[in-house]
Amino acid sequence: MPKAVPEKRFEAVLRQYGLRATPQRAIVIEALTELSHPDAEAVFAYAQRRQPSMSLATVYNVLEKFHAVGLVTLLAFHGRRYFDTRVEHHDHVHCRQCGRLTDVSRDPKTRLVAPNVASWVIEDQKLVWEGLCPACREA
Repeated sequence: MPKAVPEKRFEAVLRQYGLRATPQRAIVIEALTELSHPDAEAVFAYAQRRQPSMSLATVYNVLEKFHAVGLVTLLAFHGRRYFDTRVEHHDHVHCRQCGRLTDVSRDPKTRLVAPNVASWVIEDQKLVWEGLCPACREA
């Protein structure tokens, strides 16, 4: 069975965020749903298989737009930027060797207390465990 035209598959999601469905946006959102925590280069590689004329600059522009409207969250670790379609509160475990990110759920009411922040207004909190994933540990 042939895949649906991406603009049609993701049109409702894009409209929900006030965005017009374009082939480029649809391919990027398709990549985000197929890949786990991709960076822009991984999205670009996916997009190239679907639409070879799509540029890396277009991928970056679409990802930045998606982030600006809240369709994805941006995660930055060790100089790399990852995009996550799971926008509700959750934490991650990060492999320091291959860069793999995996979601970790925790009760959002469980607040971690940081010292010396009494005068701050804490708006969000993210927790990242770092280590070696099973594949890298066994390599």
